[in-house]
Amino acid sequence: MIRKRPKFLGTGIRTALLRSVGLPESERVPAAMTLSLLVACVVVLTVSATLGAFVYTYRAQQDLLALRTESRDVRIVQLALLDIESSARGYALSSRPDYLQPYSVGSQALDDNRATLGKLDRFVAELSGSALGTQTVSSLIAHLRSELSKMTSAAQPGSTTGAEQFAYLDSTKATMDTLRQILGQFLAAKAGEATRAEDNVAALQRLLLALQSISGVAILTALFLAFRGLVSQSRARATAMGEAVQNRDQIGHLLSMADMLQSAMGYEDANAVLRATAGRLLSGFGGALYIFNNSRDRLDLSTAWNGDGVDASHPQVIPPSQCWALKRGKPHINRGTFGALRCSHSLEGQSALEIPMLARGEVYGLLQIFSDDPTGAGLETIKPLAIALADSMSLALSSIALRERLRNQALRDPLTGLYNRRFMEEVLESFALQAERRNAPMSAIMIDLDHFKKLNDQHGHAVGDAVLRDVAAAIVSALRKSDIACRYGGEELIVLLPDSDLVAARTKAEEIRKRIADVSPVEGVVVSASLGVASIPQTSASPADLLTMADAALYKAKQEGRNRVEAAPARMALVKP
Repeated sequence: MIRKRPKFLGTGIRTALLRSVGLPESERVPAAMTLSLLVACVVVLTVSATLGAFVYTYRAQQDLLALRTESRDVRIVQLALLDIESSARGYALSSRPDYLQPYSVGSQALDDNRATLGKLDRFVAELSGSALGTQTVSSLIAHLRSELSKMTSAAQPGSTTGAEQFAYLDSTKATMDTLRQILGQFLAAKAGEATRAEDNVAALQRLLLALQSISGVAILTALFLAFRGLVSQSRARATAMGEAVQNRDQIGHLLSMADMLQSAMGYEDANAVLRATAGRLLSGFGGALYIFNNSRDRLDLSTAWNGDGVDASHPQVIPPSQCWALKRGKPHINRGTFGALRCSHSLEGQSALEIPMLARGEVYGLLQIFSDDPTGAGLETIKPLAIALADSMSLALSSIALRERLRNQALRDPLTGLYNRRFMEEVLESFALQAERRNAPMSAIMIDLDHFKKLNDQHGHAVGDAVLRDVAAAIVSALRKSDIACRYGGEELIVLLPDSDLVAARTKAEEIRKRIADVSPVEGVVVSASLGVASIPQTSASPADLLTMADAALYKAKQEGRNRVEAAPARMALVKP
């Protein structure tokens, strides 16, 4: 049955990663539209200059008539703007349909006076110091009508948008203020022109020529600046797109790493995923991963990469007291420059970024990223990516450590730390099958502490527990990595020795007996043990027979005076027919 494992990289972390390296927002105004707007401005300015030449050649009376006509039309536009604004606001706040009648009349007046809007555009274009830039009165009025249309639509029955939010938009008020200012300036200018028209026709004609020259220079300058801005914008967009593609690739690698770590069964699998991902994301940088040992008094090298696997120059062990990253609880860069704060374990001639592997409030290890640049500038650049890599690996280490703890709790005796009887029975069958396939011996040592009940009665269970812990440590210290020590029950212990015959097992038992005799947790307490040794195939034919014969030898050792080793008798030779 396949067990589901918790995801190392949850939805929250995925979202945070996507936001941290997300794509830039799209441009609101495409470059082509900007260029078209500039060309339109050039056309408007050119037409304005041409028409102006004819306007100022008319007779003074004709000028006066034209000025009065223009002033009248502008006042119509001004009244129409006031009508549509006030009626739209009134409708938005009251939802009374009768407020819309002035709005319709005003909108029709604006549509009927498009020519007047063009004159206003030309006036703004000729107005020195205008704050509109490339905008026109027509565009401002179109923007205002669009906002007011949204306002009236939102106020209609059934609309889900609150109309009040449109009624007090600062942008609408600002637009109206700008239009009022422009219309007022226009009317004032025309009034002044009407007063001075007869006396200043000749002067205005000369001024027009000067303005046309200035306009030409301004247009050329605007076109040059616009072209330069488009080039700069194009380069910036290309750079942003390149960074966006790189960021998407990095996110993909990190998410792929998280998915792969879900299938990691242990540290070797997790290390393989880390090396593969770091090789893609942090190419050109070496690295190493250190993990705390069980006693948490040192960091052991778990894996390293530098193009061709583990680099022998990395220290195999790092004391936590030598690491500034662990002391500070945050990433630290060991720079190779003079006067830089460096950890004593750091390698000479290179800089290193060190990141504590922190997950669920516990530190599991240390991630190192190396660079040949002594200044560490490259490490500063990849620091956010390295931290994201460390976060994913930290969660994986946390999950693996949790599984190891749960497994140890299920297979080990909590008092002595030795394997329990259930595990011994499982591994005994496995050892026996392997020995049979390889035609190799295996042995068992049954151990019983002498007079343990009396020791408990005289000194108490606390001393008895201390004796069991010390005896277990003494036994483990005498064993090979392939040997298994288990608590069989009470004060009885058992040791399984694969690839050991009866002679080797008896020698090992004698060594264990001597180490147990040296145990003395409390002054005046004497500890000794009796040991029985059996072996397959010399004394036993099966795993069950092996335990029986070892137990019988143990009983004999107790009968012979305790604190001794006895071996089971050899089997009688089988006679082949």
